[in-house]
Amino acid sequence: MNATANPIAELRAELRLAATRRVVARRRRLLIVLAIAAVGVVTASLSLAAAKVGWLTGEPAPPSVVSGFKQYTPQLGFHPEAGKAQFVAQDGPIKLYATSNSEGGICYLVDEPWKPANAGDGGTCASAEQAAVPVSAGLLGGTARTWVIAGRVADDRAQSLSFTSPFGDRIVRPLGAGGFYVAQILLVTQAFGGQCPPDGWSPIFKALGPGGEELGEWRIPVLQSDVDAQGRVMSCGGSVTPIGPRGPQPRD
Repeated sequence: MNATANPIAELRAELRLAATRRVVARRRRLLIVLAIAAVGVVTASLSLAAAKVGWLTGEPAPPSVVSGFKQYTPQLGFHPEAGKAQFVAQDGPIKLYATSNSEGGICYLVDEPWKPANAGDGGTCASAEQAAVPVSAGLLGGTARTWVIAGRVADDRAQSLSFTSPFGDRIVRPLGAGGFYVAQILLVTQAFGGQCPPDGWSPIFKALGPGGEELGEWRIPVLQSDVDAQGRVMSCGGSVTPIGPRGPQPRD
C-alpha cells in the first residue's frame, strides 16, 4: 500500500505545483497586459492633451485675464482652463487672450479700453467642433463706433489675414501666436456710422503666406441684418463666438 500511495501523493503534489505555476504565469501575463494597456491609455491621453493645446504658444496671460476667464458661467456648457490663458494677438489697444476648455475647444477673452478683461462676462467659448475649422471669425466686442472681430487661422504657413469691411475697405492683420488675430473696425467715418449694414456682412477671409500669397479663402457670415417689408433695417446681430465658414464658398 505504501509503495502505491507514495507515487500517487507525489503525482498529486506535482499536479498542484504545475497548476500553481500556470496560475502564476497567467497572473504575470495579465499584469503585463494591464501594464501595457495602462501605458497606452496614458500615452493616448498625453497625445490628446498635446493636440488640444498645441496652439497655446503665446505668453502667459496676466492675473486680471486669468481672473476674467474664471468669471465664465459654466452653465453655458464650457469650463475654461483659466490657468493656461495666454496673450495671442493685438490690434492697437485691443488685446486678445485665449485658453483651452475642458471640452476640447477654445475660449476667447478680449481686453478693450472700454471693457477690461475682468469685467465679469468671462469671455466666450467655442466647442471642439467649432474650433476645428480652417479659419474662424466672430464679433467679440465693440461699441456703437467700433467693432472688434477676432478668430484664428489654422494653417501654420499663414502669416496674416485679409478681409473686406462692410464698407469695402480691405483690412489686413498679422497673425499672432497660434494663428490668432484680432482687428478693430472704426465706424465713425462710415456712411451709416454705428448702424447695421443693410445687407449684413459675410466677408471672404483670406489666409496669406509670408510673401502675401493666398493660401485659402473662406466666407463667414459675421453679421446678419433684419429688414422689414419696406426694406428698413430693424436690427442686426452676429455670433460672439468665432465660427467657421458657412454657406456658399468662393470656390464652390
